[in-house]
Amino acid sequence: IHYFVSPARALIGFESDKARARGRWRTPFLVFGALLTYGGLATAPFSLILLSGDGVIPFPLALLICGVIFLVYGIGVNIVETIYLATVSDITPARERGQVLGLLWIMLVLGTIASSVLMGQLLINYNHLLLIQVMQGSAVLFIALTFVAMYGQERLKANGTLEDVAEPIRVRETLGESLRLLAGQRLLRNLFTLLFVATLGFATHDVLLEPYGGQVLAMSVTETTRLTALSGSGMLAGIIIAALLLWQRRSPLLLLSGGCLLGIAGFLGVSLAGHTIDTNLFLSGVTLIGAGRGAFIVGALALVMGLVERNHAGLFIGLWGITQAIAQGFSTIGGGLGRDLVQQLTGQVTLGYTAVYMVSLTLLAITLVLLLLLRLGRSLNKSRTRTPWDGLDQANVDQILF
Repeated sequence: IHYFVSPARALIGFESDKARARGRWRTPFLVFGALLTYGGLATAPFSLILLSGDGVIPFPLALLICGVIFLVYGIGVNIVETIYLATVSDITPARERGQVLGLLWIMLVLGTIASSVLMGQLLINYNHLLLIQVMQGSAVLFIALTFVAMYGQERLKANGTLEDVAEPIRVRETLGESLRLLAGQRLLRNLFTLLFVATLGFATHDVLLEPYGGQVLAMSVTETTRLTALSGSGMLAGIIIAALLLWQRRSPLLLLSGGCLLGIAGFLGVSLAGHTIDTNLFLSGVTLIGAGRGAFIVGALALVMGLVERNHAGLFIGLWGITQAIAQGFSTIGGGLGRDLVQQLTGQVTLGYTAVYMVSLTLLAITLVLLLLLRLGRSLNKSRTRTPWDGLDQANVDQILF
């Protein structure tokens, strides 16, 4: 659900930009988003009880309540990320914005790795009550860390107005204007189609990773929780290697194709592991998928920055993020439904997962074919892709989705 409400961040960011341009606070937007996120995190684990049949509420009503919980969480996360990154944009000089964004991205991946390891340790002796306690504890920690991160970032002058920011606030194009501008450029339409297909392939892994380890390979809750750390480690390695290659002036197309090949190898390994019950092969496949995804994301970012006009960098980065989010939403739903349908038709648990992974593998193979057919390399200005963050000094970074 939080993927499908992601376009709302364009509206939220636009309104906060208008407020900041008038010398007003962004902070109230963030407080509202943080409260929604806290409520979603604190109540989300109760969905286990509501949907398992252990509660007294009829299933349709329970499903509706759970939908509202995750909708609130999704809106809150989008608001918090948008306003946080907008504030980063405010206080960071343009020449440093790309490096700061890169650091934030790496810290996000490291945070994902660390939190999944910690969650795994806390849930060794798993039960529903323990999960509720851990999730509610994480919600409180989220609020505390959000306060620490944002405290004092927006300061008042002696006359009561907000301090000037590093760069003047630019009120960006609306989402509708952004889409119309994109639709008029064939090359960028092709690029976003390619990115959408590849993201569909990679993102099926998100929703099926831990259930696959538990149902097919009989891994414990702690072991499956740590799979997120393993995938994140692979992604971090892919991001770092891709960044180094770009600094050596290698083409982003090399990173896109290499990321797809790593993903294909990973999905093949994960699929075979289910039939051979080979945990080591499964873990290797998870790592390869993460590495491929990391390399692909950095290559896609560099390619977008190399193909668009400098003055429209923020516009296209925002659309790139929304494209990723919508693709991940469709992939998450499609992966779950595909697994359930195959399992119901065949009665085979393993086949339900491997069928979806084969579709993911096929989508990445299609991406490789599109890379050849669309010939994006002919239009790529290599001099503008020395680093993965080149040109981000002009980006409205609060539109970027991680």
